[in-house]
Amino acid sequence: MALTPIKTERSFRKRYAKKPLQMRKAIDKAVTQLRKDWRHPGLRASKMQGASGIYEVRLSAGNRLTFSWEDNRIILLNHCNHDILRRNP
Repeated sequence: MALTPIKTERSFRKRYAKKPLQMRKAIDKAVTQLRKDWRHPGLRASKMQGASGIYEVRLSAGNRLTFSWEDNRIILLNHCNHDILRRNP
């Protein structure tokens, strides 16, 4: 099974590097599953309300990873606290 290609912006990578190890592992796990099957029930992927074309997946109870699609590629946008995403999609 082929993995879906991804693209990460420099800002995403910079924020990722500042995260604690446990959160980086959660992000890595979610990205791996996204690439295999973005509709996997464990990710709880859903469209973000009020943000056209942006989806979110759960990293933990309060943290989310957002992404969009460009052609057949996943574009990783952000990873942060759920409340921050609700204010700034």
